[in-house]
Amino acid sequence: MSTSAKDIGRLFSPLQIGSIVDCVEPLSAGSEAGWALELLAERPELEVVPIERDGAVLGVVSRHVLEGIVESAWKRFWQKDLDAYVVPARRSVEATDYVDRIVAVDLADVEKDDPGWYIVNHRRAYLGIVNLRTMLEHLNHLRSLDLRRAGEMQKHLLSKKPDEDPRFRICFYNRMAHEIGGDFYRSTQIGEDRWLVACFDVAGKNISGALATSALGAIFACFKLFAYAGEAQLTTGLLNALVHEVNPGDVFVAAALFYLDMKAMTVEIHNCGFSPVLAFIPQENRKIACKMARPNLPPLGIEDRMVNDAPQLIPITPGLRLTAYSDGLTDMTDPFGERYGEERTIEYLRTLHKSSQADIPGLVGTEVDKWIGESHLADDITLVDLRFL
Repeated sequence: MSTSAKDIGRLFSPLQIGSIVDCVEPLSAGSEAGWALELLAERPELEVVPIERDGAVLGVVSRHVLEGIVESAWKRFWQKDLDAYVVPARRSVEATDYVDRIVAVDLADVEKDDPGWYIVNHRRAYLGIVNLRTMLEHLNHLRSLDLRRAGEMQKHLLSKKPDEDPRFRICFYNRMAHEIGGDFYRSTQIGEDRWLVACFDVAGKNISGALATSALGAIFACFKLFAYAGEAQLTTGLLNALVHEVNPGDVFVAAALFYLDMKAMTVEIHNCGFSPVLAFIPQENRKIACKMARPNLPPLGIEDRMVNDAPQLIPITPGLRLTAYSDGLTDMTDPFGERYGEERTIEYLRTLHKSSQADIPGLVGTEVDKWIGESHLADDITLVDLRFL
């Protein structure tokens, strides 16, 4: 009784109406309801059958209307031509028309219980039928596929092994609130005995955030490919200029940037609107001092130029530990709506000081699950743990 447009050569792209049309042969308006139901038996999932008169497709007749005629002897005796029961099509569309454009135009005018049927033509000839519900389901499917692919690409960017040195160890933890997100991290060498370890939190989630993180990934790829060796202030200024150049004005990026100089044995911290950076510094008698580096610079991309007049320097000593986290950690809520908060976050990160760095991703993941319970993350969480040997 019918075939799919995909079965006749896949003539159309997934974005076009022709890719989801049901190529159902129309019945003549003079056909009997019983015969129409017999044909529908071949397609139990089909809700309607198209009706034509004199070569023109008028609309569709629903299965339940046909069943009502057949079940009543009186209605069978007095059955009118099927075009008397036709639900007119909303309009005719071309198989090459794009699904999203039709939905955008017609969705607001469709009543709640009306599936909204369309006659689909191709090269001036009837091809089949499709309804608005099918279009919406198809668009949702395409969007899901796009998000899944974007998530795979983002995971590929984040899965690249960080550049390391025997004198220090780096551990990253990341958990997205959705398929794709706006957090990013990377470490790379930027000169002889100098390294950059960075965490980013884009002011934009899902697709917009993922696009911004892709741009950041491209920047770090260029650093590596072209053996970039800029100084700390120059590098932060360059990152700021690039973020400002490639993103709209309302998109900015919070960042925690650690510039390691293993010759001078210092870490220069540029906190660009990020959550507080914690430094756990070994003291005498095996005590640990905790210092906090709050933002000393605006987020990247807000200003066209970035000037750091007061860099935060920390001497590198064996046992020094630096950690930074995105605000998704402090902002996560339990099932009753209580925030995890900064105080609880800092105290928890203190407890990780004695834990093996290899155990940190699992420990943090367990803590997140324990806190949120059955609720969901509202924001991405990224954490970096940097330890000097």
